[in-house]
Amino acid sequence: MKSAWRLGAVGFLFLTMFGILTLQLWRVQVVPAEDFAAQAEALQVRPVYTPAPRGQIVDRAGRQLAGTRPALAAVVDGSLVPETAVDELVSLLAAFTGLSAAEVDEIVMDARDRGDRRVIMSDLPDDKAVYLAEHREEFVGVSVIPVPQRTYPYGNLASGILGYIGRPDPVDIEEGAKPTDILGKAGLEAQYDSELQGTEGQIKFRVDAFRTVLEVMGEDFPDPGNTLILELDIELQAVLENALREGLELARAEYNEEGCDPGHKEDGTEDTGCPVRAVGLVQNVNDGSIVAMASVPNFDPTIFVAGLDQAAFDALPEGALINFAVTGQYAPASTFKALTYVMAMEEAIAPEGASSVEDEILCAGRLARAELGEGSQQVFQNWTRQDDGLQDIHDALMRSCNTYFWEITYALWDQYKNTDQENLLQDWARQVGFGDKTNIDLPTERKGLVPDRELFETWAADKDPRLDPSRLDFASPWFGGDLFQAAVGQGSMLSTPVQLATAYAALVNGGTVWQPRLVDEIRTEDGELVTENPPTVLNVVEDLSASTVRALRNDLRRVVNDPRGTAYSAFEGFGDNLEQVGGKTGTAEVIKRREDDDGNVIQEAVTTALFVGVAPVDNPEWVVVVIVERGGSGGAVAAPTARPVLQHLLDQPVTAVSLGEEAD
Repeated sequence: MKSAWRLGAVGFLFLTMFGILTLQLWRVQVVPAEDFAAQAEALQVRPVYTPAPRGQIVDRAGRQLAGTRPALAAVVDGSLVPETAVDELVSLLAAFTGLSAAEVDEIVMDARDRGDRRVIMSDLPDDKAVYLAEHREEFVGVSVIPVPQRTYPYGNLASGILGYIGRPDPVDIEEGAKPTDILGKAGLEAQYDSELQGTEGQIKFRVDAFRTVLEVMGEDFPDPGNTLILELDIELQAVLENALREGLELARAEYNEEGCDPGHKEDGTEDTGCPVRAVGLVQNVNDGSIVAMASVPNFDPTIFVAGLDQAAFDALPEGALINFAVTGQYAPASTFKALTYVMAMEEAIAPEGASSVEDEILCAGRLARAELGEGSQQVFQNWTRQDDGLQDIHDALMRSCNTYFWEITYALWDQYKNTDQENLLQDWARQVGFGDKTNIDLPTERKGLVPDRELFETWAADKDPRLDPSRLDFASPWFGGDLFQAAVGQGSMLSTPVQLATAYAALVNGGTVWQPRLVDEIRTEDGELVTENPPTVLNVVEDLSASTVRALRNDLRRVVNDPRGTAYSAFEGFGDNLEQVGGKTGTAEVIKRREDDDGNVIQEAVTTALFVGVAPVDNPEWVVVVIVERGGSGGAVAAPTARPVLQHLLDQPVTAVSLGEEAD
């Protein structure tokens, strides 16, 4: 029994050991054999990726704003360039492309390091493509491939909205992009990059050890990107951009008879007074759609298609690549008085010395108050610098009387300071969209600023440079004077142009705050619906009465149509239907600080011109916002710049911009 057991045990052990040995042999021989076979197959099969045509961007009438065309590109495959061939290849490519040897070397070495393809020359002319084909043996690792080339048929027009494309940067590559990819870098190109990219194709070739193609093993064709259909009207866009350029040029000529060069003086210091840019947009009051939007000077996105060298980049005007309609933060100045007007009407806050907003008070040239904080007496100047007669709230909006709105604010401060209703004005502002992003479908939107006690105390705790250090000596850094400034859109109050348009749309449509949007829907190349972007309500101001809305519309009409209105001169010669135009001017005073050669701080006051137009004012459909940075007064510059846009919207002959009279 024991012998049999021992024999059985030995046999079992032998079998076990044999199994283990067999498994080890399989691992050593069979598995590597499969791996080696796979590796050999991989060496024999070479994939070539074919880029997908980038999706179109079209306006509301289907007119192409961005598209693609067939083109050729020269690429270098780093896996096919041996180290011994690098120097000669760099020399040949430098002569062929016109690039410097250093630039070519960087591209070739990057391709070798990554073992991937890099574009060496885009939009290759036919003769150069033929030359490369004929001299293939000399240009080791270089090939010519078909690529879709991005086109922008309207050049500069709508460039701030469209954005531009470019090759991946190191961060993009770390996140998975290939060096040969084309990515959206700004505007809609960036915002909707995943929709526009499409899906690349692939051709598989069987090659020998010398990379000679033996056969084509299969091909997956690329799928084009989707089409963005915008709410934009390119004809209106052209009217807007032309008006902005004319207004900016006139403002510069007014500043200096010979014009001015922003950012430069003869002594090399910043010319803070020279008008910098003009910004504008047109928004539908009843659904938030953006039908035109621009800031000038702008750029031609075509220059980025083939790649932009440093010299060309440096030649771009300052800020040309930025869409200031969503990123620019400006003091809304007197355009904000429409909000203060609505708050006073709805909350029944009468100015100091009156029993109701319908009562007249003197629009004094100056106002002094000692009860606005822990500091000394504060003096506030009306824009007229002199008394402007008796006015009620309606006249005060038409004439843009600072004093009247300060008296309202004083009553608010006196009644509610240090209570839970202290932020009544700010609460109204936030309801219509001030102080927060609108979530428009564009990148880099900024949120603006609605100042209040809490914000100033946070700044004080953080020693934020936006707060005057002297305020740290007081129990609270928030003064009544700050509320005074906020009520007329000055001080720390900031708004983006798109916020300002959105707020006005809500004020004149009865209280519905619509999310601004550029894209209406997305479709495939074949026209199949992918997704819709329907109108979205951000908020509804339920406390806004119909009577206040009607009064506001009528008083905005008076700003433009009444000879005493601040925009009256700007609209002379408008044509028919002027009675259907309303608006509000604004002039933001900004202090620019600079140091002279001795280190002394020099403060220079500059003004930014603003205008918000509404049409047709009886049944509003459009809000038009125009801002001219450092352009002077709203009545003289911004309102006349908006006039051609409003003419187009109301089917009037469009006339050239001409400056109006100085008015807040």
